[in-house]
Amino acid sequence: MADQENIPPSGPPGYETSRYAPRQRTSYQGVGIRFVAILIDWIIVGIITSVINLPLTVRGATNYVVNVNNATGQVAISGGPSAAVLGWLGFISLAVPFLYFTLLQGRYGQSVGMMALKIKVVSEDGSPIDYGAAAIRTVLMVIDAIPYFIPFLLGAILIWSSDQKQRLGDRIAHTIVIKV
Repeated sequence: MADQENIPPSGPPGYETSRYAPRQRTSYQGVGIRFVAILIDWIIVGIITSVINLPLTVRGATNYVVNVNNATGQVAISGGPSAAVLGWLGFISLAVPFLYFTLLQGRYGQSVGMMALKIKVVSEDGSPIDYGAAAIRTVLMVIDAIPYFIPFLLGAILIWSSDQKQRLGDRIAHTIVIKV
């Protein structure tokens, strides 16, 4: 019996226990603070993507040809970026956000926006997440962003309807967002 007295009390995920303090509920983070964090992140991702895409965009813009018919005054524009240039622009536009969120959250549990607001992604058991969980969260951000005319409305609804304030990416990756 004496050995059982030294076993620390346990609780459901999201609770911290201590021998000297009562259990405290983990501070799950809701829609408002997460929206501000993702807004900061998408501004950064947009800047990075624009800088990387700039040389391709300029190269594609030089391929346009404007023809003016002097007799009728009709203007015709032809040419434009090649399929290869458009392909690279698309690839970079997908790769940058994927790498940004996956690498930062996989390494630190936080993106820059999350760091600024002092929130963090952890596993449901409170341990740090790995790159796999970060990749799952990032890929499923596409679904969480539905409908695209009101970005992340589905993610917000899922957070509001979850006891642990989890969006789809969190539910599949078994992660939670907490205050640091």
